[in-house]
Amino acid sequence: MTALLCRTTVTRAEQRSFAAHGHVRLPGLWDRALADGIAAEGRERRAVAEIPRRGPRTPVTARRLPRRGTPAASGPLLARVHLSLTGLARALTGRLLVPTFAAYGYYEGDDEVFLHIDTEQCDLTLLTTAFGDVGPLHVHPGLIGATMEQLGALESDPRWDRAGGTRVTYPHTGVTALNGHVLPHHRPGRPVPGPNAVAALCYRSLF
Repeated sequence: MTALLCRTTVTRAEQRSFAAHGHVRLPGLWDRALADGIAAEGRERRAVAEIPRRGPRTPVTARRLPRRGTPAASGPLLARVHLSLTGLARALTGRLLVPTFAAYGYYEGDDEVFLHIDTEQCDLTLLTTAFGDVGPLHVHPGLIGATMEQLGALESDPRWDRAGGTRVTYPHTGVTALNGHVLPHHRPGRPVPGPNAVAALCYRSLF
């Protein structure tokens, strides 16, 4: 089987940046052909996407209830990429990580994501644009340690600055690595025409 990835190692600078900030962009992990394959699979799997039964649910007031859920689906190509990136994930974090789940998340109409931290299955989250034009995440290092209830209270507060935080974008031929179970993040939301998708690949530490 042909190797999927163009790059499976990380630099010391990338390791230091991730350790310092809880996120780092890792572009150029694969070529345009693989990016096109991910886009094609993401579009194909949209037909069977479902709202996950489990996952982070930010407790918000009725006024802030989401207009729609985020359907998700996986696929064999994404599963291969997920497994192939295990060594890179371990090198980046210095931890014995194992793959937990990988899925395409679909956004249509808007790309809003409520303020949250990822599930405990995501000690490391790798994010890439599958297709379309989903906007950047906004990460909030100043909120590290907040509970989901506290994050929900902020999300529900009309005075909270949804434009705040550090903007984090996703490369098309690589990933943005995120300390997702620790670093709170959200996406303010904006109109996005047509279907769009982000692929998320999660890893859990054995220790």
